Amino acid sequence: MPCGTVLDFRSGEQLLQSHADLWLTSLTGVDPAAYGGVWSEVLEQADRVLVARVEEASAAGEESLLESMLVMTDVARKAAARGDLGVATTSLAYCETLASRL
Repeated sequence: MPCGTVLDFRSGEQLLQSHADLWLTSLTGVDPAAYGGVWSEVLEQADRVLVARVEEASAAGEESLLESMLVMTDVARKAAARGDLGVATTSLAYCETLASRL
């Protein structure tokens, strides 16, 4: 196994729930339970919330770390829509680092 390899034996759903529990729900207000565990819908709504928050900050002349997260949440949203939860979780891992700075 190459140096730097990370193993996580949880399912994609478990990893996404972990992201929701750690930062996504508190940052966006989107509760996965409200979407019946359909992660493509959860991430679609979370992405909409983040876009709106970035637009509000921009209109006020402010910069936001959320802007840096938008590309990765969009990747996660699209991956989940394709059923590729592995890519979705990897994308959200990058966002988690930025969320910790907010």
